[in-house]
Amino acid sequence: MPKVFPDYREEAKNRVIKESVKFFSEKGYHKTKMAEIADSLGVSKGAIYQYFTSKEELFLEVLKYYIEYTQKELISFLNQSTPEDLSTEEFFDIMFNIEQSQSVETLTILDRLFPPLDFNLAISELVKSNPSMKEEMTKYYMDSINIMTKYFEDYKKKGAIKKNIDTYSLSMGITSLQDGLMAAMQMGIEISEIRKTWKEITKMILKSALSE
Repeated sequence: MPKVFPDYREEAKNRVIKESVKFFSEKGYHKTKMAEIADSLGVSKGAIYQYFTSKEELFLEVLKYYIEYTQKELISFLNQSTPEDLSTEEFFDIMFNIEQSQSVETLTILDRLFPPLDFNLAISELVKSNPSMKEEMTKYYMDSINIMTKYFEDYKKKGAIKKNIDTYSLSMGITSLQDGLMAAMQMGIEISEIRKTWKEITKMILKSALSE
């Protein structure tokens, strides 16, 4: 018989979020049912609704979990790397979430490189219907750009980046390149071609930004 969670609110919420990742990853947003998430946790569906009022709210929390994890990976890399390293295999794998799931067992979403098409369609639909979700997603997107902007600003102060370079535009450009290549990956372009393009284009961008 399904049970309720123990009375540890944050721990229970995190369990639901982590368990939900694999369902949203493997089945997409629309086909995922709250009841099956509850069954996999051994609790009643009502127990989940004590922490999340709807599947939409749970989905948003899963997105936050996913984005915060990838941002930590980004910050960790930037803290020990130079701008030239942004064209390396390691940085590509971080930006495109490749093989990171080896370090976090529950993040099976990363086994698929990034959310499947249904997942992205759900984001688009929910952003249009839910203003608060749009604000949250915009915030996380801008946070990633600002993290990179600060990184480039620090190197500009060291003289490694040309003084006339707009570091915000540089960061936005690299992020936009990532977005475009992810779309190409969704269309079926081979990962080897995506990787090659990323390395070549980032080298060209950085060549124009780095001091001689």
